[in-house]
Amino acid sequence: MPRIVQWEHQIGRRLRLRDLFVFFTAVRKGSMAKAAAELAVSTPAVSEIIADLEHALGVRLLDRSPQGVVLTTYGEALMRRGEAAFDELKQGVRDIEFLADPTSGEIRVASTDSLAITVLPDIIKHFAREHPRVVVHLDTPCPRRRRDFQGCGIADTTSRWRDRCRLPTIIRCTI
Repeated sequence: MPRIVQWEHQIGRRLRLRDLFVFFTAVRKGSMAKAAAELAVSTPAVSEIIADLEHALGVRLLDRSPQGVVLTTYGEALMRRGEAAFDELKQGVRDIEFLADPTSGEIRVASTDSLAITVLPDIIKHFAREHPRVVVHLDTPCPRRRRDFQGCGIADTTSRWRDRCRLPTIIRCTI
Protein backbone atom coordinates (compact mmCIF):
# COMPACT_ATOMS: atom_id res chain seq x y z
CA MET A 1 0.00 0.00 0.00
CA PRO A 2 1.44 3.38 -0.94
CA ARG A 3 2.28 5.73 1.86
CA ILE A 4 0.91 9.26 2.10
CA VAL A 5 3.66 11.82 1.70
CA GLN A 6 3.81 15.30 3.13
CA TRP A 7 4.37 17.92 0.42
CA GLU A 8 6.54 20.34 2.42
CA HIS A 9 8.72 17.71 4.08
CA GLN A 10 9.07 15.09 1.37
CA ILE A 11 8.12 16.38 -2.05
CA GLY A 12 8.70 20.12 -2.03
CA ARG A 13 12.37 19.69 -1.20
CA ARG A 14 13.08 16.62 -3.32
CA LEU A 15 10.98 16.90 -6.47
CA ARG A 16 12.77 18.76 -9.24
CA LEU A 17 11.57 19.74 -12.69
CA ARG A 18 14.58 18.00 -14.18
CA ASP A 19 13.47 14.72 -12.56
CA LEU A 20 10.01 15.07 -14.06
CA PHE A 21 11.50 15.85 -17.45
CA VAL A 22 13.65 12.71 -17.27
CA PHE A 23 10.57 10.69 -16.25
CA PHE A 24 8.54 12.13 -19.17
CA THR A 25 11.36 11.37 -21.60
CA ALA A 26 11.66 7.76 -20.43
CA VAL A 27 7.91 7.29 -20.83
CA ARG A 28 7.83 8.96 -24.24
CA LYS A 29 10.79 6.91 -25.50
CA GLY A 30 9.57 3.69 -23.90
CA SER A 31 12.93 2.85 -22.36
CA MET A 32 15.51 4.26 -20.00
CA ALA A 33 18.33 3.60 -22.47
CA LYS A 34 16.60 5.57 -25.23
CA ALA A 35 15.80 8.38 -22.76
CA ALA A 36 19.45 8.43 -21.69
CA ALA A 37 20.57 8.70 -25.31
CA GLU A 38 18.20 11.59 -25.98
CA LEU A 39 19.21 13.39 -22.79
CA ALA A 40 22.92 12.70 -23.35
CA VAL A 41 23.36 11.04 -19.95
CA SER A 42 24.03 7.48 -18.87
CA THR A 43 21.28 4.88 -18.50
CA PRO A 44 22.13 4.41 -14.80
CA ALA A 45 21.69 8.17 -14.29
CA VAL A 46 18.18 8.01 -15.76
CA SER A 47 17.38 4.92 -13.69
CA GLU A 48 18.63 6.60 -10.52
CA ILE A 49 16.63 9.79 -11.13
CA ILE A 50 13.43 7.81 -11.67
CA ALA A 51 14.13 5.61 -8.63
CA ASP A 52 14.66 8.74 -6.51
CA LEU A 53 11.41 10.17 -7.84
CA GLU A 54 9.60 6.95 -6.95
CA HIS A 55 11.17 6.98 -3.50
CA ALA A 56 10.15 10.62 -2.91
CA LEU A 57 6.57 9.84 -3.94
CA GLY A 58 6.44 6.50 -2.18
CA VAL A 59 5.03 4.61 -5.18
CA ARG A 60 6.28 2.74 -8.23
CA LEU A 61 5.80 4.89 -11.34
CA LEU A 62 7.11 2.51 -14.00
CA ASP A 63 7.10 -1.20 -14.58
CA ARG A 64 10.50 -2.16 -15.97
CA SER A 65 11.29 -5.05 -18.27
CA PRO A 66 13.99 -5.87 -20.83
CA GLN A 67 11.57 -4.59 -23.49
CA GLY A 68 11.32 -1.15 -21.84
CA VAL A 69 9.18 0.75 -19.37
CA VAL A 70 5.41 1.00 -18.96
CA LEU A 71 3.48 3.41 -16.76
CA THR A 72 1.80 2.12 -13.63
CA THR A 73 -1.48 3.66 -12.49
CA TYR A 74 0.54 6.05 -10.31
CA GLY A 75 2.80 6.89 -13.23
CA GLU A 76 -0.22 7.65 -15.40
CA ALA A 77 -1.51 10.09 -12.78
CA LEU A 78 1.86 11.82 -12.50
CA MET A 79 2.22 11.94 -16.27
CA ARG A 80 -1.21 13.50 -16.74
CA ARG A 81 -0.80 16.15 -14.04
CA GLY A 82 2.89 16.70 -14.69
CA GLU A 83 2.32 17.40 -18.38
CA ALA A 84 -0.34 19.94 -17.44
CA ALA A 85 2.12 21.62 -15.05
CA PHE A 86 4.84 21.70 -17.71
CA ASP A 87 2.40 23.14 -20.25
CA GLU A 88 1.54 25.91 -17.79
CA LEU A 89 5.23 26.63 -17.17
CA LYS A 90 5.89 26.79 -20.92
CA GLN A 91 2.98 29.19 -21.34
CA GLY A 92 4.33 31.30 -18.48
CA VAL A 93 7.69 31.57 -20.25
CA ARG A 94 5.91 32.51 -23.50
CA ASP A 95 3.90 35.15 -21.65
CA ILE A 96 7.11 36.63 -20.24
CA GLU A 97 8.68 36.66 -23.71
CA PHE A 98 5.61 38.39 -25.13
CA LEU A 99 5.54 40.94 -22.32
CA ALA A 100 9.26 41.64 -22.78
CA ASP A 101 8.77 42.28 -26.50
CA PRO A 102 5.98 44.81 -27.15
CA THR A 103 5.83 43.84 -30.83
CA SER A 104 4.91 40.22 -30.11
CA GLY A 105 1.99 38.45 -28.53
CA GLU A 106 -0.64 35.81 -28.89
CA ILE A 107 -4.32 36.21 -29.72
CA ARG A 108 -7.04 33.56 -29.66
CA VAL A 109 -10.06 34.11 -31.87
CA ALA A 110 -13.21 32.04 -31.42
CA SER A 111 -15.38 31.91 -34.51
CA THR A 112 -18.09 30.01 -36.29
CA ASP A 113 -16.99 27.75 -39.14
CA SER A 114 -18.56 30.02 -41.74
CA LEU A 115 -16.65 33.12 -40.57
CA ALA A 116 -13.45 31.12 -40.22
CA ILE A 117 -13.69 29.99 -43.81
CA THR A 118 -14.98 33.15 -45.50
CA VAL A 119 -14.11 36.36 -43.68
CA LEU A 120 -11.36 35.73 -41.15
CA PRO A 121 -8.55 34.47 -43.43
CA ASP A 122 -8.16 37.86 -45.15
CA ILE A 123 -8.49 39.76 -41.89
CA ILE A 124 -5.91 37.57 -40.15
CA LYS A 125 -3.52 37.83 -43.13
CA HIS A 126 -3.82 41.63 -43.04
CA PHE A 127 -3.27 41.66 -39.27
CA ALA A 128 -0.27 39.30 -39.59
CA ARG A 129 1.38 41.61 -42.13
CA GLU A 130 1.06 44.54 -39.71
CA HIS A 131 2.03 42.47 -36.64
CA PRO A 132 4.33 39.66 -37.83
CA ARG A 133 5.40 38.62 -34.32
CA VAL A 134 1.85 38.11 -33.06
CA VAL A 135 0.60 34.53 -33.16
CA VAL A 136 -3.09 34.23 -34.01
CA HIS A 137 -4.95 31.07 -32.98
CA LEU A 138 -8.34 30.45 -34.55
CA ASP A 139 -10.76 28.19 -32.67
CA THR A 140 -13.96 26.99 -34.30
CA PRO A 141 -15.71 25.17 -31.47
CA CYS A 142 -18.33 22.58 -32.25
CA PRO A 143 -21.93 23.77 -31.74
CA ARG A 144 -22.09 22.12 -28.30
CA ARG A 145 -19.05 24.13 -27.12
CA ARG A 146 -20.01 27.38 -28.83
CA ARG A 147 -21.89 28.61 -25.80
CA ASP A 148 -18.60 28.48 -23.83
CA PHE A 149 -17.28 31.13 -26.23
CA GLN A 150 -20.37 33.34 -26.39
CA GLY A 151 -19.63 36.93 -25.53
CA CYS A 152 -15.87 36.56 -25.66
CA GLY A 153 -15.12 36.82 -29.41
CA ILE A 154 -11.44 37.11 -28.52
CA ALA A 155 -9.75 35.28 -25.69
CA ASP A 156 -6.17 36.45 -25.84
CA THR A 157 -3.51 35.09 -23.52
CA THR A 158 -1.69 38.40 -23.23
CA SER A 159 -4.40 40.88 -22.36
CA ARG A 160 -2.31 43.89 -23.39
CA TRP A 161 -3.28 43.14 -27.02
CA ARG A 162 -6.97 43.45 -26.25
CA ASP A 163 -6.66 47.21 -25.88
CA ARG A 164 -3.54 48.00 -27.92
CA CYS A 165 -4.10 46.33 -31.27
CA ARG A 166 -6.53 47.66 -33.81
CA LEU A 167 -8.42 44.59 -34.89
CA PRO A 168 -11.22 44.95 -37.42
CA THR A 169 -14.68 45.11 -35.87
CA ILE A 170 -15.65 41.72 -37.29
CA ILE A 171 -13.17 39.96 -34.97
CA ARG A 172 -14.39 41.81 -31.92
CA CYS A 173 -18.02 40.89 -32.51
CA THR A 174 -19.88 38.57 -30.18
CA ILE A 175 -20.36 35.07 -31.49
